[in-house]
Amino acid sequence: MCGRAPDDGRERRGETRYDVTVSSHRQTNDAGAAKSSVPVVSTFQIGAHVLRLSKVMEGRWTVAVDEGALPTSYRTQADAWEAGVREADRVDRLAVR
Repeated sequence: MCGRAPDDGRERRGETRYDVTVSSHRQTNDAGAAKSSVPVVSTFQIGAHVLRLSKVMEGRWTVAVDEGALPTSYRTQADAWEAGVREADRVDRLAVR
């Protein structure tokens, strides 16, 4: 599935476009075990940065920005995405200085 992050579909002047790829990866060849260990992984392109969101368990999401994982987990995918966007923005501001 490819597309943009959730919005109302309208282009707005001065806003960043977000591209998303969602995939699932099986970590084992055992079909019974694989069903319970399929992490949900979402990859977002945020400007020059890549956000990777992973569902580690029910109600727990982690995020990595450019392969650097943030030190906490989040209750929802949206919370993790927001934290990743904030971190990407922070990294951009540091590069400007």
